[in-house]
Amino acid sequence: MDKNSFDAALKPGFRAALAPSNTALRQAEHEAFSSLLDEQGQFLPGASFVRDCPRCQAPSASASLLLQAHGMHLLRCARCRLVYSRDVINSNFDRQRYQASQASDANLALKIDPHYAALEQEKARYVVQRLDSMVKRGKLLDIGSSTGALLRAAKAAGWIAHGVEINPAAVAYCQQQGLDAICGEYPCLLPSGWTNYDAVLMLDVLEHLPDPLAFLARLAQDMRPGAWLVVQVPNFRSLLITMEGSRNNNICHGHWSYFEAETLTDMMQAAGFEMHFLETYISELDRVKAYPDAKIADAWQQLTHQRLADPQALTVDDVHQAMLGYKLFGLFQKVAA
Repeated sequence: MDKNSFDAALKPGFRAALAPSNTALRQAEHEAFSSLLDEQGQFLPGASFVRDCPRCQAPSASASLLLQAHGMHLLRCARCRLVYSRDVINSNFDRQRYQASQASDANLALKIDPHYAALEQEKARYVVQRLDSMVKRGKLLDIGSSTGALLRAAKAAGWIAHGVEINPAAVAYCQQQGLDAICGEYPCLLPSGWTNYDAVLMLDVLEHLPDPLAFLARLAQDMRPGAWLVVQVPNFRSLLITMEGSRNNNICHGHWSYFEAETLTDMMQAAGFEMHFLETYISELDRVKAYPDAKIADAWQQLTHQRLADPQALTVDDVHQAMLGYKLFGLFQKVAA
């Protein structure tokens, strides 16, 4: 198992090859964001609602403001330390972004780009191998199955793999590849036989949920004790996000909660899941090193409280040992009630 096998920073030419698809996606997202904002950059009336901390319900008025972007106010909860957006787009607007929009079309085009798809398939094999190290192969449900990379890898490894996905075009793509996927939002009515899963996968899903704790608690009810939950989320404490702040493309509509290792583990424990494995992967080190050395060193000092003498000598392993990679990846087991 080698998590560096799917690190874009270690793939010469990868960024250039994906540049057209990435540019189209960012442009579509910018237009989608702008359509919900007024001239002052605030949400239009009726487009959003304000919430308190989704983990502990502490009032948003008691939280610390970290940054503002795209009409969102990112706060750090004074009680549980979770970073979250106070402002969340109403569900009808949000659903349109994933089901029928230029942004969803551009996202699908990126996912099926051969360069991107090859890297995603490599990551999917790694995820399944990690899961295989914890549990005997059986039945697996992928929530947010997208274009089916995980379904494909799980099926090849001997799992019975099912997927639920909100984007009908992505579901059609999966079905054309002979994968078992349906269009819907979990929890939804599942086909006969889609029960008693040994593992559930949620990669880049949890951050999109307005009430992640309630979702996880409901999911836990549907899982037997001892079943496994595999989670990937953006790492708010990553080196690149710390350097870029509101300019980073993870700070966007649709991302309503911003997890760090401690707050992800806390959220999972509150929902009835025990952490057995947690790491970061995907370093984005090439993007990091494109910044001036002083900026890199300042961010490293802020995050690790250690001096970085030569930022250009920083390695991918250094980034992950400090838990500063771009994605958090964890395996959690449902505990007995």
